[in-house]
Order: sequence, then structure tokens, then C-alpha cells
Amino acid sequence: MEKLIKKLLLNLKIEIFAVLLIGVIVFVLGELDVIPNGLVEPGTQMEFNVNTIFIIYVLLAIPGSLQLFKLNTTRNLRRMDKDEALVAYHLWSAIRLLILGLGIWGGVAVYFLCVGSVTGLLCSLACVFIVLYCWPKRDSIDKYLENLNNDN
Repeated sequence: MEKLIKKLLLNLKIEIFAVLLIGVIVFVLGELDVIPNGLVEPGTQMEFNVNTIFIIYVLLAIPGSLQLFKLNTTRNLRRMDKDEALVAYHLWSAIRLLILGLGIWGGVAVYFLCVGSVTGLLCSLACVFIVLYCWPKRDSIDKYLENLNNDN
């Protein structure tokens, strides 16, 4: 069991680094004009719409991903053994990370599409902070497994 927990922690940390690295790569691609800069004209209705849609996505993604993870890692614990519980924990951590990763990558892309607006970068930065807040810790996995034992 100890080996599985260490492997899970390592996998989760690697996945977080990968998501953050992809965010940096998207930023570099924008700086190199691979992502078209200024495709949306500043001060237009289109810029307002793109920024509004992305802000709404981030406002829903941050609490939604955290709540989705919480619900799915506590609801079905009674039917799982420890191995299944660790697989479920990894799955829902990855889903949470993907939702937040889309916020990071999309925010950087929106920044380069709407050059005059920093809204995308601010939303991306908010998602980065939440990803770092969700940094995997041994204590949280131990508490999760302890809840598994208490429910059985």
C-alpha cells in the first residue's frame, strides 16, 4: 500500500508539472506568433464576448472542479477497497486538473487573441493558484483512506 501511495503522489505531481509546462508552452507559442496575436480587435463587441465567456468559464470551473472532486471522492467510499479508492482519487484529481488546465491554457490563448486585454492572463493566474492549492500531500491521501476505513 505504501508503494501505491508514493506512486500516486509522484504521478499527481508529474501531472501538475505537465499542465503548468503546457501553459508555459502556450505562452511561448503566443510570443512566437504561432497563436495569432490580436486576432480579435481591441474595444469591440467580439473582445467583450470572448472575455466574458472565458470569465464565466473560470468562475464556474474553479469551484465546480473542487466540488466535483470532493463529491466523487467521498460519495462512493463504502463500495471501494483501498486500491479502488486510490484509483478513484487519481481519476478525479486528473479530471479536476484537466478542468483547471483548460482555464490556464485558454486564459493564455485569450490573452494573445485579445492583445489589449489582460483578462485572460488574470483568469489563467487564478487557475494556476488553484492548481497549486490542490498540490497533492501525503496527509490528504491518508485522511482520504482513513475515511474509507471509517465508512466500512
